[in-house]
Amino acid sequence: MDADWITCPHCALKHRPRAQALCPRCGRTSTVARASMAVPTVPPAPVRRAPAMPTPAAAASEYVPAVEYLPEMESASSAKLSRGAPAPAPAAPAEPSTTTLPLGGGLLLLNAVLHVFEFLFLPSLSSNESLRAVQLAGTLVGVGVDTLLGIGLLRGKEQLRVPALLRLLVGLFVFGGMSLYQAQYLFTLVVCAFSCGVLALVWGKPSAFLGGVALTAALLGVTVEIVGFVRLSSSQSLEDRARIALRPDLEGNRLLRDSTLVSLRFGYKLPIPSDGWYRHKANLSAPEPHVDMWLSHPDVNGNLMVAVREWNPAEATDLLQARDVALRDLRTRHPDFQVTGTSEGTVPGNTSRVATVSGHGTRGGKPFQFELSVYKTDNQLVRVTAFAPVGVFESLELARSTTKLRPN
Repeated sequence: MDADWITCPHCALKHRPRAQALCPRCGRTSTVARASMAVPTVPPAPVRRAPAMPTPAAAASEYVPAVEYLPEMESASSAKLSRGAPAPAPAAPAEPSTTTLPLGGGLLLLNAVLHVFEFLFLPSLSSNESLRAVQLAGTLVGVGVDTLLGIGLLRGKEQLRVPALLRLLVGLFVFGGMSLYQAQYLFTLVVCAFSCGVLALVWGKPSAFLGGVALTAALLGVTVEIVGFVRLSSSQSLEDRARIALRPDLEGNRLLRDSTLVSLRFGYKLPIPSDGWYRHKANLSAPEPHVDMWLSHPDVNGNLMVAVREWNPAEATDLLQARDVALRDLRTRHPDFQVTGTSEGTVPGNTSRVATVSGHGTRGGKPFQFELSVYKTDNQLVRVTAFAPVGVFESLELARSTTKLRPN
């Protein structure tokens, strides 16, 4: 049984093997093997009996066992830790990013801004109602899609590559096809250059040369549109264009005071009473039949129109009866029309006679002032009608404006 005991070489205490071979009395290392019991042992040193109440000086001088430094323990624990936590592998060098997504996103945002300008300042010149509706819907949808895709691509969202590809292909074939159908070849070239350039920037990681070519093509299309805006503003202010942008029924030329419109079909001249008038497109329906020329003032809802029909002796035998017929037709459209004055005479500068009636009534639930003049030229009966809200009729100088019709 003694083979299981060891003796501490420092204090001669006989004890069982402990963890880390430490002596329970002195706390030092017992390095003597179990089989060395035959070695002469040193008699234990006499232990003095501690006093019942040790003084602080005695307590301070009392021996406190300490664990000796064991280099073999540190090496073993270090080796164990090194085996448990392998050293991290060196990180691979990061490859430089060559994505051109932010460039494509910025160009899409710029294109959205240009679409807004087109919507505000470039009313459609097409007379096809369906085609105009498609162009307007495409403009509004394009602005929203380009804005969302542009912001996402600027933030580097790779998952937006496929939606951007679909948007560019649709724009290339739909809008490019419509402009080609309308024989707008320059705009077709702009659409192709922009779509192909942005497509190359968004879809892949082009080389420096290919990326430069794509960016140049896209910027070329944007530059052509900006130059077009500048040239349009030199011939007509963008403010005037914005005023009629939502009026596809109006032509784009603003008419000024004392300018004259000529009817080549019926041979007369109509002076413009004030600034800011626009002519309606010829293929649109007018408030009354047989209208040959219709002018509108979009700011204040003023109207001036000329209607020409054949003289019908069975309907009216003279000019005054023709005026009564015109008054009856006017009251059919505006039942509450009240006459405030009538006149008749000769048109200054020629021998044509004119009969005029003026009054006020309600149009669209609002009070309007009217003036109507009737002319007879050869076998034709000409009616000139002016009407506007009561508060602006005089400021538009519509009073007596219907009596200024001249033969061509």
